[in-house]
Amino acid sequence: MIYLDYAATTPVSPLVLKTFGRATKKYIANPNSGHGLGLLAADAIEKSLRKIRRLLQLSSAYELVPTSGATEANNLAWQGWLSSPEHQSGQIITTAFEHSSITANANHYARRGYRVDILKTDAHGHVDLNHLAQLLGPETLLVSVCSVNSEIGNRQPIDQIKKMVRNYPKAVFHCDVTQTIGKEPIELEGIDLISLTAHKIYGIKGVGLLIKKKKVTLQALIRGGHSTTSYRRGTPTTELVLSMEKAVALAMDHLENNNAYVNEINRYARRKLTEIGHIVFNSEERDLPYVLNFSVLGHSSRAIVDYFSQRGIYISNHTACESDSDLSTAVLALTHDEARASSSIRISFAALTTKDEIDAVARALKEYVE
Repeated sequence: MIYLDYAATTPVSPLVLKTFGRATKKYIANPNSGHGLGLLAADAIEKSLRKIRRLLQLSSAYELVPTSGATEANNLAWQGWLSSPEHQSGQIITTAFEHSSITANANHYARRGYRVDILKTDAHGHVDLNHLAQLLGPETLLVSVCSVNSEIGNRQPIDQIKKMVRNYPKAVFHCDVTQTIGKEPIELEGIDLISLTAHKIYGIKGVGLLIKKKKVTLQALIRGGHSTTSYRRGTPTTELVLSMEKAVALAMDHLENNNAYVNEINRYARRKLTEIGHIVFNSEERDLPYVLNFSVLGHSSRAIVDYFSQRGIYISNHTACESDSDLSTAVLALTHDEARASSSIRISFAALTTKDEIDAVARALKEYVE
């Protein structure tokens, strides 16, 4: 088996699983319970969230809300903010390179009468900051821009964006950093709302975070019952939160070495794929090295994914949330070329990826094309 779909999800780290198992045995009570065992579990969650905040180098001005993953975190950020009575109309600014949970919300609020503006981007898929400056105004409520696109790997100028949004008191800046955390450094301080998930960094599926500035008030999407946070009711998953802390800690500990290794793997993959005809790279060398997107012109991306899967090689054509689509909306937004968008392939790497695996992919692709 050759797995090159790490941008969709990563295998769970044995150390994370060990943490999960220990927490399951130690914290058996409901953290919402008022007795001693319940308070012990609630205290463990609180300490774990504080540790994650420190690992992400965030100040005490932030609070962490556990969610089921980045999709829920994105929905809580958008709907929680825009459900406020004073935010029933206004402007939303986002990009064409967002996760489907953002795109779905943008369409939803456009239908409800909000003004939704899509930022212009340059030939590299980077936000046009001059266009953002033109769009920002007194009616701006929300600016939502991901740090890195999951299909192509193009980064966005997050530092500049958060400084620009700061000048508009009614606006908040939301950033989905799912594809950045654990892969390369990012300065999160100053972002109002931050989404991430554990299963992209060798954590367990089913747990993520919405990190928010304490001064940003949201309306809860899940109501009823007591919980450790007013923004998400229900029984907190103690073992998932503690296992997520372990995943974040491991990711931060190995970030520099992993990044250097994956850079070399990315360069090697480019060299091998360049030897095959009909290939055009959509990801640039300047993009996040963990993702490499290319188009095999004249061939269906879905057919290639199926061909590889039958041979025990697992890659993707789009994000996992849109894998049944015939073309990549991200590649289409970048290239404005339907032929490239319908033949695009994403291979995504990790520190576990080997050059032998890249060789096998190149051989299989060459056989397919020929």
